[in-house]
Amino acid sequence: MDSTNQFNYSHHSQTSIHQLPKFTTANKLLVRDKFHIELSNKKNIELTSGDKICIVKPHTDLVCDTIVRGILPKRHLGLESPTVYVLITDNKFDFYNITEIANTKYQILNKVLENVIVKRIFTIYQLADFLIKDLEKDIKKYKSKLFIITGDFYLRDEQISNHDKDRLYPQMIKAITKVKDSIILVFSPIRVAGLINYT
Repeated sequence: MDSTNQFNYSHHSQTSIHQLPKFTTANKLLVRDKFHIELSNKKNIELTSGDKICIVKPHTDLVCDTIVRGILPKRHLGLESPTVYVLITDNKFDFYNITEIANTKYQILNKVLENVIVKRIFTIYQLADFLIKDLEKDIKKYKSKLFIITGDFYLRDEQISNHDKDRLYPQMIKAITKVKDSIILVFSPIRVAGLINYT
């Protein structure tokens, strides 16, 4: 009788197991690719995949710290992105500061050196070409949860005609807004129309 009861109990348990919801860890529930950035005015911005914002006139330490924290594990308030992609359009990339922050503040220098992808762009035409044709492909290729653009999209470059700026700029913003699988952060000296701007 005991063995029969045991069998019925076991059979009942196996049946109900299939009806239980799938479990996940508390850690996964709490840190679903949320990324926090604290601005100099102590304002805290929470970003998730698909968000696109511009931070106007950022301090160089904020830019560098954000790049490093993109690689940092989630348990240390990072994004834990396989790579962070940095598109430099203003020739002001402070790589030495990034390595200093990675080494002294977070102790992940080697990881940052291996997983920060840097691409330099020198003209509005190169920038438009990359954003329109290659942005989404490169994000997928490098699995970048964080994509950073530095500069003002050449909007203050007097050598570029207003006609070209007016023609290319909306196409570039449209290409950025199509991205769903990455956080896109623009660090610019001026406000960028078409994105949410923080100062």
